[in-house]
Amino acid sequence: MRVSRPITVELPTHGVLFAESSHSGEFQMEPRQDAYHKLVYVLTGEVAYREIKSNETSVAKAGSLLVVPGGIAHQIIDHETSTLLLLCFREEYPQSEDDLAQLWHSLIRVPNRTVRLSRPAQQRLESMWRRAMFEWEHARVGGATAVRAMAAQTMVLLSRLSVESGGVLALSRVQAVKEEIEETFYDEWDLDRAAGRAGLSRRRFTELFRETTGETFGVFLAELRLQHAAKLLRAGEHSVTGVMFASGFNDVSHFYRRFRQKFGQPPRAWSVDVSRT
Repeated sequence: MRVSRPITVELPTHGVLFAESSHSGEFQMEPRQDAYHKLVYVLTGEVAYREIKSNETSVAKAGSLLVVPGGIAHQIIDHETSTLLLLCFREEYPQSEDDLAQLWHSLIRVPNRTVRLSRPAQQRLESMWRRAMFEWEHARVGGATAVRAMAAQTMVLLSRLSVESGGVLALSRVQAVKEEIEETFYDEWDLDRAAGRAGLSRRRFTELFRETTGETFGVFLAELRLQHAAKLLRAGEHSVTGVMFASGFNDVSHFYRRFRQKFGQPPRAWSVDVSRT
């Protein structure tokens, strides 16, 4: 449903709300000052953000995010019919943990309160919003805890993901995917998923990935998984099966073959030798 005036935000008792505001062509927002903090992600369209005190205005296109601290008099003006995703939370929420407070303070210092994200970063953020809105709408057991946790994950993502100051270049999208893989190599990654994440063909992604890393996608992914497996085996607190699973391998024979190729021994024998040194 498209609205012609700002939605009414009523924060739940746990203090965090994910919501959507889909604007009609007649949408108008008067200057306002909220008692809560909010992150505003521009899903479609284009808006201008103006802070009343400074009268400075910045433009946020689709894929951009606005950081609006509570108590700041501001106005959001549609340049195009737009859909906005909102994350609103009470001031007490980021103060509940030191890490959260640091993340929030870093976000409110971004220039012009505007963050422009690479396409892979947008996809990860949009996925987080979908999950949070699903939890909210279905009111499942533990939903409040899940929503608070996803708000924290959103701030972590924003602090880690690649931010772009200008146009989204293909090479920067590949770099963003590389960084995502480095953090989530244990997930179900393959070349199709990686290329799709970057919005490129398999061939073009492969070319740029090699240019970025000096390696093929398969070699890069396997190296991350094998080094993590070696680290877990060195710690001596996991079974070989547990290490295989935690490192992102799903086939025992494939894991043993790749590990032997890398380290010269199968995992079990290698872990015993390491423990003796």
